[in-house]
Amino acid sequence: MIVLRRLRRLFSPPAPAPAPRLSFGSWDRLTGDALVVCHPEWRGVRAAAYTFRAPVVETADAGAAAPDLVAAMTDAGVAVVVVHGFPPGTDTLLRLAAAAGIGTRLVLHSSMTQHGAEPGEAAVAAATLALTAEGILERVGFVKEGLAEAFAALGHPAAYVPNRIPDLPPLRRVDLGPGLHVGIFAEPFWRKNVAAQLGAVALMPGATAHLVRRPEVGYLDAVPAVEHGTLPWDRFVHLQGSVDLNLYATLSECQPMTPVESYGYGVPCLVSRTSAVFRDDPVLWDLSTIDEADNPRAIAAAAHRLLERRKEAVAAARAWMAAWDDMAARRWEEFVAA
Repeated sequence: MIVLRRLRRLFSPPAPAPAPRLSFGSWDRLTGDALVVCHPEWRGVRAAAYTFRAPVVETADAGAAAPDLVAAMTDAGVAVVVVHGFPPGTDTLLRLAAAAGIGTRLVLHSSMTQHGAEPGEAAVAAATLALTAEGILERVGFVKEGLAEAFAALGHPAAYVPNRIPDLPPLRRVDLGPGLHVGIFAEPFWRKNVAAQLGAVALMPGATAHLVRRPEVGYLDAVPAVEHGTLPWDRFVHLQGSVDLNLYATLSECQPMTPVESYGYGVPCLVSRTSAVFRDDPVLWDLSTIDEADNPRAIAAAAHRLLERRKEAVAAARAWMAAWDDMAARRWEEFVAA
């Protein structure tokens, strides 16, 4: 029986991709000239895509959905489609949209360090730029500051399109019990630097870390920690807003959503100096960022200082987020304009 089940899995046709999810319910309720497309399972990209307050289509297979999507967009009078990330089949979707006379844009959520270390990310960037060279893709945006300038210098129609600040639902606080609770809500692969941050928690007396999952580093099993797994976004943000402090001291970053989600709920968040987040506010840059991201002692010391001055940091973050969102909204409008 086991062999038969395995054979059926091998030779059965793959299950069809789920139908695209429409944030606006149905096409006859669509409003606005710009439509956003993103992958439903790419949490950071998906969360960022929704910050622009445009109608969103979530699809795991943009190529398979492309004919129906483009037909629906044409009937609804969509002027511009903006793809966030590069879901499978993005090239097909953009080609059909361009052929139908719909404006095409794409926003990449990656960094040049990723391009140098991860061949897949470099291939996505190369495919994106090839589509611009063909005239299929009219503009490409980068949420990572500095990339747009680099690619524009190489002759590509690139723009800096930073993420806006997300709308968060009212906080439903999760009871985590007594003690100091520290969130490190990132998947433990190399650039997220979870091991060093978990090492910092070991230096914080009485602290418990809250993780997606533990890194495969045996000696860190002794650090008090709770693994929560991958949660749906609407559950995850409430957990993230229920800890005392979030750590996001990564080794490479584009423009992370975690710091602004955290501060949106009044929870201080320590980040590394790998993006433009908080850079133009002296108080936040001093309190909420660290340049020794691979040093557990430095992370722990910065975390302790941030906790001591959390009220000051939260007040500064709220003012910074309001100003940042105004700037990001203007850049978005320029990006999607005809």
